[in-house]
Amino acid sequence: MNNKIYLMTAIIAFASVGALLIQPTLASAQPRTSNLLDNLGTSSDRTSSATASDLPSESLSCGQVITSSVKLSANLDCASDGLLIKGDNIVLDLNGHTIKGPGPSSSKIGISVAANDGVQIMGSGTIEGYQAGILASGGDHDIITNVNFDDNQIAIFLTGTTGADIENNMITNNQIGMATHSASKTTFKENVLTENDLAGVTMVNSGDNSIDTNIIKNSKNGIFNDAQSVGNHITTNTVMENSGVDLNNGNGLPINVNDATFTQNLCQTSVPDGLCTAGQ
Repeated sequence: MNNKIYLMTAIIAFASVGALLIQPTLASAQPRTSNLLDNLGTSSDRTSSATASDLPSESLSCGQVITSSVKLSANLDCASDGLLIKGDNIVLDLNGHTIKGPGPSSSKIGISVAANDGVQIMGSGTIEGYQAGILASGGDHDIITNVNFDDNQIAIFLTGTTGADIENNMITNNQIGMATHSASKTTFKENVLTENDLAGVTMVNSGDNSIDTNIIKNSKNGIFNDAQSVGNHITTNTVMENSGVDLNNGNGLPINVNDATFTQNLCQTSVPDGLCTAGQ
């Protein structure tokens, strides 16, 4: 076997129970979120959202359900889940504040988006110390911008979403930066991901997504696109100084098999060979 091939730790999310499983090679890092995800469904309509300047400023509580747009007025230090957004077109402005959880080995979620459309979560602000910093399930055209993620098991986890837009976030010191399962038409652009232990970006059974102009460094693996993820576009990223492999298509799967596009990526190692346009 080519000595550049490193087995990527893939996330498998089973929608029926919402479980996240990590392959046995890293079983000690296995997240457990089934109880939090059982009742999340799907939705499809997109409508517009308010701007941050329009939002009322409120002091929120850990575990609170958010049903209208709001701006945080203080930090949250939670032993429980952080916030649950329930409703379409809701804007949550972190307003420079931090939502802190009990630790990445917990089963808690920083912000859950429960199958709603047009939700916008914006910074500046930080989400830290959760199993998933933001969990979005089943929604259409949700937006995450200008948020810092630190010390989470998974910073951003998308399952069953369509058209999510994730831009200009700082994602540092998590186990996995951004993970998708059965997500489509995601735009993941101009984010900086450093020192995320297992991987920067992992896509499982997710198609027609765009991973564009990101910086991904100092992880075990940079970008992993599994064999069931079809038609994804990985373009113009800087994926360097990762200890495993920078670009991985299905642990060496030829890109024509799953119609993957890798263009203009600055990197040093890839499986199969030849995915690094520059730097290899």
